[in-house]
Amino acid sequence: MSFRCNSSETGSHYSYSVPSLEDISVRWIVKNFYSVVTKCSDCTEPKYVWRFPYPDCRIVARPAEKILLKLCKRQVFKEEFLNLFSMKYVDLVSPVLRDVVVSPQYLRILRDFKLYNLTATSLKETNLNSLISCLGENTTENLVSLNLTNMAIEENKLPVIISLGRLKNLQVLNVSRTKFTSECLQNLVKLLPRLRFLNISRTNINNISALLELKSTLTGLIMHKLNLDSPQLLSRALSTILELSELRVLDVSSAGDKDRPRCSYVDRLCQRECLPHLTHFDICGNQFSLRLTDVKNFIKNHPNLEFVGLAVWPSRQYHELQGIYQLSLDYPHIAMTGDRGEKLLLATLTRNKDRRIYLQSAFHNIFEETASRDWLNPDLLAFFRVILLASSIIGFTAGDIPIFLGLTIISLSAASEYFLLFQAVLRVMRLHMNRQEMILAGTAVVYNLTRGEQSAQLPLDLLNRAVSTTLTSIEHHQEQVQLLKNCFLTLCSDNVLHRAKFSCKRCCELVFKILIRFNDIHIKRMGVAIISILAAEILTSDLKEISSDSRRLQRLLIYVVEKCLLQGDVEALMSENDNRMLSYLHQADVSLQGSPIYDTTLRFTLSALWNLTDECPEACQTFVNVGGLVIYAKVLKKMASEEEDFKNHVYTKCLGLLNNVAEVPSTKQTLLMEPLMAFFNKMLSHSSIQISYFAAGIVSHLACLPDDVWISAKQYKADFIRVLGEAVCKWTPPQNEMVAYRSFQPFQSLILDPNSRLEIHLWAVWAIHHILTKKNSRYVPILRECLSLQRFLLYVVSTDVATLCASSAPMQFPHQNFPINAVAAGDSESDVLHCGPVIVPESWRKLCPSYYNFFRASIQKKGSPVYYPHQSATLPFVAPSDSVARLPAFDEGQSMGQSPMSSNPFLTTIIPSPMEETISLGPTESQLTCARLLQRLAVEIIEAVLVFEAENRTTALISAPT
Repeated sequence: MSFRCNSSETGSHYSYSVPSLEDISVRWIVKNFYSVVTKCSDCTEPKYVWRFPYPDCRIVARPAEKILLKLCKRQVFKEEFLNLFSMKYVDLVSPVLRDVVVSPQYLRILRDFKLYNLTATSLKETNLNSLISCLGENTTENLVSLNLTNMAIEENKLPVIISLGRLKNLQVLNVSRTKFTSECLQNLVKLLPRLRFLNISRTNINNISALLELKSTLTGLIMHKLNLDSPQLLSRALSTILELSELRVLDVSSAGDKDRPRCSYVDRLCQRECLPHLTHFDICGNQFSLRLTDVKNFIKNHPNLEFVGLAVWPSRQYHELQGIYQLSLDYPHIAMTGDRGEKLLLATLTRNKDRRIYLQSAFHNIFEETASRDWLNPDLLAFFRVILLASSIIGFTAGDIPIFLGLTIISLSAASEYFLLFQAVLRVMRLHMNRQEMILAGTAVVYNLTRGEQSAQLPLDLLNRAVSTTLTSIEHHQEQVQLLKNCFLTLCSDNVLHRAKFSCKRCCELVFKILIRFNDIHIKRMGVAIISILAAEILTSDLKEISSDSRRLQRLLIYVVEKCLLQGDVEALMSENDNRMLSYLHQADVSLQGSPIYDTTLRFTLSALWNLTDECPEACQTFVNVGGLVIYAKVLKKMASEEEDFKNHVYTKCLGLLNNVAEVPSTKQTLLMEPLMAFFNKMLSHSSIQISYFAAGIVSHLACLPDDVWISAKQYKADFIRVLGEAVCKWTPPQNEMVAYRSFQPFQSLILDPNSRLEIHLWAVWAIHHILTKKNSRYVPILRECLSLQRFLLYVVSTDVATLCASSAPMQFPHQNFPINAVAAGDSESDVLHCGPVIVPESWRKLCPSYYNFFRASIQKKGSPVYYPHQSATLPFVAPSDSVARLPAFDEGQSMGQSPMSSNPFLTTIIPSPMEETISLGPTESQLTCARLLQRLAVEIIEAVLVFEAENRTTALISAPT
């Protein structure tokens, strides 16, 4: 049975076959084949046997034949498996053996069966004689259909004919792609008088006159691509065909590679009394040279026709191709193949699965049409998706849609045919994946069918299959540059990469493999664009695997060098640094003179490097190991004299990557090198907020290194920290999101670091504020998982400015309480907790469950509450004893005394340990400014969280069932 399936995203529809329980079982058995069979160890001769659940179990014919066929299709069949299909275990009626290696000794199991149909195609190590000898008497007397496509035939033809002559009841015979000759055919028709259907395609037969012996019984003749080169042979063949008056199916298709003179028997062919019962007529390639008028007369005089094949028409004249298309409109009840029009091309693809010449021609025709115009209006595709989605909700059928909305059936069927045609293209590519010329044409078609806005309107499942087929094409054909370009063109699309569901890791690895192998400028440009987009989406664990091959980052660095440096710069780099570390730069194609080139290749390459190192310590380490830092230092220096926009773009992307390096404990110290540190210090005050922001991030992470590390690097930390704070206070938040983060781990590590300072905290909170207020739906849930950041923000809003300030010398903070006030609203869902000037978000209440539970118990108890909420009421907060010079390290470790986050219902005050005497000169005006900004940002972050939670509650109420 079938059903109409609506895609959850698109509402698109296709007719899918619902797999039966039998089919599901067969798939499972084949997929888990070695779990359901075993090799018999106690047998005289080791052989495979089924692990049946109980004795005397058998598999009936149809599922047994399906299992055998699927094993062949999946290319996991072994000739030893044939014992599993012996009479002892299964029933067989119509077995199929296809494209397998099997010797006659294993085929002997067929002797025990009474077969009615047998398919044995492309068998290796078995010829026709040996196959027939393996059939039992019951089969030779009852066999009705025999398919011997591509079967080996011995040079001595007579024994072959004698073998086939044993099959007295044979009615259907397929000997296509064998060495059958005209002589064989002449002897065969005498021995098999009951033949009704014969396929002699692509054999050595060039004279079919012997078929006149069967003119009263033959109902089907397939003679695709027979060797009929001369006009005489063609005329003789057609004259014979005209005598086969009982034919229902006639296939005289050819390659269509050349024009031929019109055959003299064509006029008779088109007459009404000739072949009166014909229902299927395939003349693709037009080897008898019919004119368009002949085709019209033939169709008119044969009213029983159900199918006419008119593809690969040798005459490419527009009026003939358009005339064939018009015929398909004039006779809609007749299925036709052709070279123009979606319906005709779709029929060509679906009816010629094993005829590559027609499939390839159809691909070229589809490509030409889709390249010269918009294949289908994207607005119509989008509207079609909306209509189909509505049909799944409202419940009307596809046939009612046009009436319901006042649309035309033609418009909707055009969109439907577009999807079906795309499906057919992908199916053909999958079936012929090893044929390079086929896949070359197919990938070009896929690109045309997905380019532009059309990819945004494709059903998601169809787009997924297109991407999967494209990736498989790359895997199978890594030497064909044009084919690879076609694949990259398809993938190099925001719509495709962001909408489709596929393995980003698999795609990245394939693209890198091609980039390393080829130095083609177009492959380069598209490859780095694909990687830059996917690297932002890929899992961190996959980034680790990708970066494990240093050649990948080296390849991207080569592209940076080629665009930004000259040959003299590269030579200086290699002489100043470890030559072995940078030896791969010999592959770079650098210029002797000129200026840096900022094009799409450089832009995407820098983005790719940035995204590949995002929160991936292994990638950052690889970047450092292959000399990325010294290359970037040279590039940044080279940019100093370039145009402002060019320079700022490069600065931003380079600083973004160096920020990732600074986040990793094992690599951050490598940034304390003079060329880079001077650059960071200068960029802190840059007029571009993006550049200043990333420079500040790098300095924030480096400032958490111990003082002795800075001293050994001959850098003065205090100056960097002071400039950092001043820079952040001057920033005006941009309207758009500057950067995306996978998590808040980089910020949390800064805040928890024991060497952190007020200015560092300010940068981290400014960054959180920037992204969270721009995209709260993405980042509020991330913040919800960071308890330490929540505590820190609540601490900031509840503490006075002077306390938040830190001096330049390491000092300790006095102990501070953590004030939370509760306001009862009568029911537990409406109670609120206040912390300083803000309400504590509901999702943050797990920070103080003991307090909240105690408060609820007290207001629910009759009489006076044990605890009275008051503005001055506070909860003690854990602060480390050395917290004068820097804010508390809000870690998850053990705290002194009883924690307010414990499950104890009684509140206890934490007594801080005695603090050492410290000297403080008081906060500077710059530090006070930083502290005030820090508080304001923290308040706005918490308010943004509250707004997000309120919106979620409203949405939940609206969507809740009444």
